[in-house]
Amino acid sequence: MRIGRLFQAALCLMAMGVVFIGLTDSADANDQHSEKVKASFLAHINSLGSISTAQKAAIAKTVSEINSDFSDTLTDSLILMYPQYSDAIAASDVSGGYERAIELLSPLQHSEDKYLAGDASFYLARTLMNEERFEDAMPCLQKLVGDLSSYTVHQGSAQYYLGVAQAGLLKNQEATESLMRFLQFNPNAPERLRVSAWRQVQQIQSIQKGKLDDVYQRMDYSRRRLELVETDEVTQAEQDKIVSMLTKLIKEEEKKEVSSNVKKGGPSEESKKSSGQKQAQSKPSQSKNSQKGGMSSNPNGQVVRKSYDDSPASPWSRLRDRSRDPANNAVKEKLPARYRDIVERYTEAANGTGEK
Repeated sequence: MRIGRLFQAALCLMAMGVVFIGLTDSADANDQHSEKVKASFLAHINSLGSISTAQKAAIAKTVSEINSDFSDTLTDSLILMYPQYSDAIAASDVSGGYERAIELLSPLQHSEDKYLAGDASFYLARTLMNEERFEDAMPCLQKLVGDLSSYTVHQGSAQYYLGVAQAGLLKNQEATESLMRFLQFNPNAPERLRVSAWRQVQQIQSIQKGKLDDVYQRMDYSRRRLELVETDEVTQAEQDKIVSMLTKLIKEEEKKEVSSNVKKGGPSEESKKSSGQKQAQSKPSQSKNSQKGGMSSNPNGQVVRKSYDDSPASPWSRLRDRSRDPANNAVKEKLPARYRDIVERYTEAANGTGEK
């Protein structure tokens, strides 16, 4: 099973022009990068005149004794060198402290100390990703896999987050390439990230333009921007696409329903209408009684007939009116389970009733 998946990954990478160098070589390259960052960081510490000899010795001893994950040690060492960095890291780890974390980490990503800039950029990007602020996280992530890659050991996680952000921004081709690179060059990454990356690649590759997967990816994109109060032209354009695509899918489902009824020998729409008219003509007294009040829930005692055409002008109102339409329900029933939460959250955001 594992070999089969690796073979599939290799084929995808070769199709994208990425050379598959093998699992062992990938692991070695990752380990070599970590050792290279560790050695360069020690040299960097010794060159600084802003910290004492005792601090240099303490940091060097701690770094030299680490034989596994160097990322936490690098962060701890930077906190010793820059005490104010401690508050920024603490804020990024506190639930609900993202605003404070962003405030403290943002200036540090431009630090002259490239190691501090790289570490701060990672924690800032992680905080922004947790808040689904993909647009803001992108510059940090691109620097971490680019100019700052030699100064951080978080480039693997940054590659994963980059793919997730690109998918969230509807950049599916770039997202696939980023996630596949993450899978290739980070075989020792946490299993949850590798499984998540592989599933996202499969989901992206299954998307067909104009079909349900495409609709609901765009729906999630629009839902996220609405929750961030980003109601600009980009968001509105995506909303228009969603309405258009859903309307087309609903019409297709309506045709299937009619075709299915004809094949089963069921009554056609015309015969249903004719039957309904005859029933109405044969019971005039009941119609009159319903308009006098009493049994009517309408305060004016009049029957209200709801149609899609007489609903408010907003395309969202027309879309919501279809909630009781059999064809629309048929489309919903065909939804993959993983998209149902997206649809509910999107509807709440579009109606302005959702909570952040």
